[in-house]
Amino acid sequence: ELRLTIAKLEEDHEVIAALLTRFDQVLTSSTARAELSLHLDGLSAIMESHFHYEEGRLRDVLAALELVADPHSLLGPL
Repeated sequence: ELRLTIAKLEEDHEVIAALLTRFDQVLTSSTARAELSLHLDGLSAIMESHFHYEEGRLRDVLAALELVADPHSLLGPL
């Protein structure tokens, strides 16, 4: 049931990784601040979209899980 959701999230992760790689390259070059700002805006937009989709699709599934450990001890502060 979650295959399509997981596939979409994996695609997002690949796009985010590519954007972060490009942003790292831009940071180490003599790029203008305006271009850095555009890269940050792009990263911000896809991250916001990604987390909104992820939370919307996985919230009920995760809430239904019966954990044997405290989530804060496993994941840290959320």
